[in-house]
Amino acid sequence: MPLTPVSGTPDPDGNDCVACGRCCHHGPRTVHLLESDEGRMGKRLLALYTDFDAKPPWMRFVKNEGSRCGGLDVSVEGRYPCSVYDVRPEDCRIVEAGSPACLEARALGHLGDSIAYKRVR
Repeated sequence: MPLTPVSGTPDPDGNDCVACGRCCHHGPRTVHLLESDEGRMGKRLLALYTDFDAKPPWMRFVKNEGSRCGGLDVSVEGRYPCSVYDVRPEDCRIVEAGSPACLEARALGHLGDSIAYKRVR
């Protein structure tokens, strides 16, 4: 389920990202992994947090728990830390606080269809 939208400007250094978590709310098969992501995560985390699509183009995706990333820790209300933050996929690493994708996710309560993940500087 999407979160309530938030207003205001996010901290450009990402200091309020854990209190937001809107970019981690998205549909299934949104976050795919590159080979470098798979190596960084290792077999145990891949088994826990990803699914492999056994048909072409044979991609691995982060599991999605309904409408949010399977790596999102929702155990504490109002906090949205990433369970795999240190080894998170490149798809997650490219979303910068204050980027069009970030701002759209904050406005919608979930990640939308913006493909502009870098902040305009």
